[in-house]
Amino acid sequence: MLSGAALMEASGATELEGARAEFPWASRETYLNTATEHPLGARTTRAMEEYLHALTHGPDSAREKFENGRLMVEVKGMFARLVNAQPSEIGFTPSTQTGENLVLEGLDIQASGGNVVTNDLHYGGSLVNYRNRRKSGMDVRIIKHRDYQMDMRDLERSVDRKTKLIAIALVSNVNGYVHDVKAISDLAHAHGAYLYCDVIQAAGAVPIDVKAMGIDFLACSAYKWLMGGRFGYLYVREDLQGTALKAKLFGGRSTETGASRYEISTVSHVGCVCQHQALRYIHSLGVERIWAHARPLVARLRNELPAAGYPTITPAGTESPIISFDVKDVAATRARLKKANVVTTLGGSPEGGRMRVSVSVFNNQSDVDRLLGALA
Repeated sequence: MLSGAALMEASGATELEGARAEFPWASRETYLNTATEHPLGARTTRAMEEYLHALTHGPDSAREKFENGRLMVEVKGMFARLVNAQPSEIGFTPSTQTGENLVLEGLDIQASGGNVVTNDLHYGGSLVNYRNRRKSGMDVRIIKHRDYQMDMRDLERSVDRKTKLIAIALVSNVNGYVHDVKAISDLAHAHGAYLYCDVIQAAGAVPIDVKAMGIDFLACSAYKWLMGGRFGYLYVREDLQGTALKAKLFGGRSTETGASRYEISTVSHVGCVCQHQALRYIHSLGVERIWAHARPLVARLRNELPAAGYPTITPAGTESPIISFDVKDVAATRARLKKANVVTTLGGSPEGGRMRVSVSVFNNQSDVDRLLGALA
């Protein structure tokens, strides 16, 4: 007789085998672009359709199933479990960048004469934010990558006793590079600073443990590997709430305790409904299993695409569902992918560009075959 753990393992493996059917988009085109946006799952769509039907047709009492505190509590609890946090350490936020701005404002960095250290593998929108803050007088230090990864020696030279925050993307959207979060956290804490992680390209795709990694703050939106919804989360370490990180903006959702003190508006109910189903599904699969599923797909791309003239810019040893390649002829590559009905992120100029390939639970080796066949 199987134990409870073994039953869960078998159930998760069975669900993963059926993941392609859960995401109908995968039958219409070879979609290798989750780092841009994850397709919605069928069960998630059904829940949102039921909610929209209630909003459209009534009666008023029909909304109660979806617009209630219980649903919000369950969503916070499921996200907290995903990153090994307490539910009281999780607040809702409209987006990743809103969360990052709440951290920047709440730490009083500029007023205290402190500095922020980040790098150019951070999300481009965040770098726009930091460059504008630099124009306004904040001491912002943006470290350049070396071979598309973070050299700890460069980081060590940039951090000093005035550093208040190191801000990174746990998994870089540029090339899937996974930062050595624990080493960076140890460096921050040794200087009396804090660590913020943007985990939008990590949550739901790779294991995250805020305690083991030493993460003080994190934020993410839900429309990538969290499988749906323009909806976001902010994690604030319990002992930093209201002390190191002040609440600077307030609204009807702000509370006196917990990370919900940083919530400044009513949460998106439809986003909450979406995440309630998506997180249940993610937990049923298990993040470790999702992570393992991506590994051979990415490994094959790393092994075979360079021989077709697409050298990778993702460092060896990277274990994320994202891998990026240099592209010499962007127009020709785009035409080949379009003809084969394959979707990736592809950009650049006629002189050269970059292709980012990202996989999820619905992808398989046949998808890799089609991409390789299109570019051979």
